[in-house]
Amino acid sequence: MAKAKKTAAGVLPVSVRFGRNDQALYTMLITRARATKRSLSDQIKYAAYLGTIAADNPDLPLSFIEGILEAREELRAGLGQPYQWGVLEAAKS
Repeated sequence: MAKAKKTAAGVLPVSVRFGRNDQALYTMLITRARATKRSLSDQIKYAAYLGTIAADNPDLPLSFIEGILEAREELRAGLGQPYQWGVLEAAKS
């Protein structure tokens, strides 16, 4: 097995090849990357990250996992608010 060389930034470059049977996957990744303003590389990393979390938590829906990740980032950005425990107020008509 060939030893990978690290770049100056310490990042290992990895080549990803899409064959003829992977055209639909490639097109989907490109489309989602454009829609979310990501590079193709970032979209592949995001998909791999979500896939790893989903494989580790097969009982959780993907939308729930994405919600957790979004909430974590909101907390890091200081947008979190403490939950007020107690009785919910009824909606006033």
